[in-house]
Amino acid sequence: MSASGSNPPRYRWPWFVLAGVVLFIVLAVAWMYVAVKKEEQQRNYSAPLPATAPAK
Repeated sequence: MSASGSNPPRYRWPWFVLAGVVLFIVLAVAWMYVAVKKEEQQRNYSAPLPATAPAK
């Protein structure tokens, strides 16, 4: 028989799963930030020159 006041076992694996999920989200956000910045640089580099710029 188990005592009614005993504590349930405390598992550690849910904390590792939670840490993995949080790490995945942080890395995904950072990766997307870098990808967006790279895309912006590529778009700005290939953008046409403004009409007021002197022709070369």
